Amino acid sequence: MEELDASLPDFLLDDTLIAGDTTPMLGEPDLYALLSAEFAADRGDVEDALIIYKAESFKDNATAVFERALALSIEYEEPQKSLAFATAWQMNNPEHIPAWFYVAHLALKAKDYNQAVQTLGMILDYDKRADLTQILTGIVPDDLEDQRLLFLALQTVEEDNPSISVLKAGLLMQMGDYQPAILYVNQALKADPKNLAYIMLKIDLLRLSGKDDELWQFVAQKQQEIPNEKELYLYQIRYKIENGDLTDAYQLLLTAYTKTQDADVALLTALVALDIGEYTQAIDVLKPLIQNPEFTSRAHYYLGIGYERSGDFAQSRHHYERVTDHEHALDARTKVVGFYLMDGQTDKALATLVRLRDEHEMYTADSYILQAEILLRQGDKKSAEDLLRTANQENPDDDRLLFASFKILENELSNEDKRLALDRLLLLDPYNNEYLLADAKLRLMINPDDQNALKVAKQISQLDSSDPLYDSQLQLEALKVLSNQALSQGQFGKVIEYLEVPYEVAPDLDVGILLLRGYQGLGKYDKVNSLLADLKQRFAFGQNKTGQELQEY
Repeated sequence: MEELDASLPDFLLDDTLIAGDTTPMLGEPDLYALLSAEFAADRGDVEDALIIYKAESFKDNATAVFERALALSIEYEEPQKSLAFATAWQMNNPEHIPAWFYVAHLALKAKDYNQAVQTLGMILDYDKRADLTQILTGIVPDDLEDQRLLFLALQTVEEDNPSISVLKAGLLMQMGDYQPAILYVNQALKADPKNLAYIMLKIDLLRLSGKDDELWQFVAQKQQEIPNEKELYLYQIRYKIENGDLTDAYQLLLTAYTKTQDADVALLTALVALDIGEYTQAIDVLKPLIQNPEFTSRAHYYLGIGYERSGDFAQSRHHYERVTDHEHALDARTKVVGFYLMDGQTDKALATLVRLRDEHEMYTADSYILQAEILLRQGDKKSAEDLLRTANQENPDDDRLLFASFKILENELSNEDKRLALDRLLLLDPYNNEYLLADAKLRLMINPDDQNALKVAKQISQLDSSDPLYDSQLQLEALKVLSNQALSQGQFGKVIEYLEVPYEVAPDLDVGILLLRGYQGLGKYDKVNSLLADLKQRFAFGQNKTGQELQEY
C-alpha cells in the first residue's frame, strides 16, 4: 500500500497565510485566527476553518487546537486527509503520546495497515499493557480481503496485548474462522478475566461454533466469578424468552433482580411477570422504580397495566395519569379517558385530552381526533365539527389531522367539501395511499367509469405483503371500493371475486353486506341465505329494532 507523505502539509507553506515565508509559523496560536476559524465553521465554511485550524495547530502549546482541527477533519474530510494531518502533527510533536493513538486509529480507518501496525508497535513499546480499545473500536473492515490484510498485518504486533488479541478474534469471527478466534479471545481473558466485552465475544464465538454445552458452562463459570454482572443473566434470559420459555426466564429474572438490584433487570422482570399473569409480583417489583427518575414514567405506565389487568381500575388510572414520557403518554391517557367514560365522567375525559395536547404537542392531532369521536358518540355532532374545524385551522399542515377529520365527518360532507379536503391532503402528501384511495373512492362515486380512479384502487388492492407500502386494512378498503364500483355496473361476479376470500379469512360486516348483494345479483340464493345466517350469528345483522341494516341491504 502506498505510504502517505508524513512531511509538513502544504497549507503550512501557503503564501496566503505566511506571505512567502517557507518557515513554519512559530509562537503561540493566534486567538483572532482561532475565532475566525470558529466563525467560519459556524457559517459552514469548513474548508477555510480547517486551513486556519491546521496551520495554528503547528504552533507551540497548541494541543487543543490540534484536537479541534482533527475533529473537524474527521467529520468533513476523507480518512486519508485526516491521517496525513495527524501524522504530520505527531511527527512535529513526537512526545505527545495521545497523537500516536489518533494516528493508529486513522491509519486503520484509512486502511493503511502498514502505518497502523508501525504506530501500534510504537505504542506497545512504550506500554505493553496499553488499552487500545478506543483505537480499535469501529474499525473492522467489511470487505473480506481487507479483513485478511489487516489480520496479516497484526501478526507482526505484540500478541500479549489483550486489545490486539480481541481484534484478531473479531477479524477471524468475521471471516468465519471461529476456533482460532476462540484461542485469541482466551488470551485476552487470561489477561483480563472479568472484561465483559471479552466475555460476550467468547459467548458469541461459542454460539456460532455450535458449542452450546461449552457456552453454558462458560456462562455459569463467569457468573460465579462476577455474580452481580447483569449482562450474563440477561443473555440467558433473552435466550429463554426467544425460545418461548417465559416461566424459566421469569424465575431467572427474579434471581438476577435479587442479586443485582439493577433497574433494567427490575423492569424486564416486571414485563415478563405481566406477560405470564403474575400481576402482584409485577406491581411489587415496579413500585420501587417510581423513585428512580430515569424509570419513573415507565414504572407508572406498567403499574397502570398491572392494576388494570388485576381489575383495580382506580389504581390503574392513578398510575396512567402520571405517565409523562412521550413513548407511553398517548396510550396511558387514552386508557384514562376510557376509565372516565366508563364512569360516565365525560367532562373529565375531555379535559384529559386537552391536557394531553398541552403537555405533549406531538399528540395534538390524536387528542383532537379522540375528543371529536367522544363528542360524536355523545350525539353532539355540531361540537365535534366545530372542534375539528378549529383544530385544522390551528394546524393547517397536519395532514393526519385533516384526514382523520375527513373520515369522521365523511358522511356529513358534501362532495364539494370532500373534494376540497382531498385536494389539500394530496397537496400535502401526494403519494399517500390512504389519500389516493379516498380520492379514487370519491371519483368513482361521482363517475363509476373513471378509469384512472379504478386503476389506483386496483393497484392498492394488489400490493404484495412484502411491499413496504402494504397495509392489510387499506387493501381491504380498496377491495370494498372496487366492489361498490362493480355493483354500480352490475358486475356481480367481480364483487364475489374481490371479497369472497377476504370474508372467509377475516369476516367483516361491511364486506359481508357487499357479498350479499353480489350473490343476490347472480341469483345465488343458497349463498345469500347461508351468508345472511352467518351475518346474523356474528354481527346480529338485521336484528335491531328498526331493521335499518336489512333496509339498507
